[in-house]
Amino acid sequence: MKNLLTKRVAVLASASVLVLLSACDSGGSSGNNGTNVLASNDFAFPSVSETNGSVEISSPEGPAPTFSARRTLESGSGNTIEFSDPVVLKYEMFSWSTGEKIESTDDFDEPMTVRAGVTEGVPEYLSHSLLGRKVGDKMQIVFEAGMEDLPEYLDDSDAYILIVELI
Repeated sequence: MKNLLTKRVAVLASASVLVLLSACDSGGSSGNNGTNVLASNDFAFPSVSETNGSVEISSPEGPAPTFSARRTLESGSGNTIEFSDPVVLKYEMFSWSTGEKIESTDDFDEPMTVRAGVTEGVPEYLSHSLLGRKVGDKMQIVFEAGMEDLPEYLDDSDAYILIVELI
């Protein structure tokens, strides 16, 4: 009986997380370009601009966020991404505290390939944020300060902003 109750609570908790992740990207107000925006009293997403193929963000304001969030910048028209699908992505990562670019897939030989929903080698929030997206989507993802599964070379007291394009 206890195992059944524990399993039921785990399923409800998982469903709550999925609803929360969906809510972070489906509601809110639309900006001038029709993107989904998460309204939060805790932080505002930095604005994003692209000039000659180079992505820039406005300087983040306020303390580093204590929760991760995402929003859709552009909607793609490709296939819908399902669990374990290989996803090729390009990204630019910026420090919340300085606004400076930390790394980019442009610094590597090729774009990054990850499996949607599979957390081997990538932060769980990134991997799970790919589920249900479409190839061609462009997202802004904020990794919270203190996130446990950040790569070791990143400062875990800082938050990070990623501009991710699913190609």
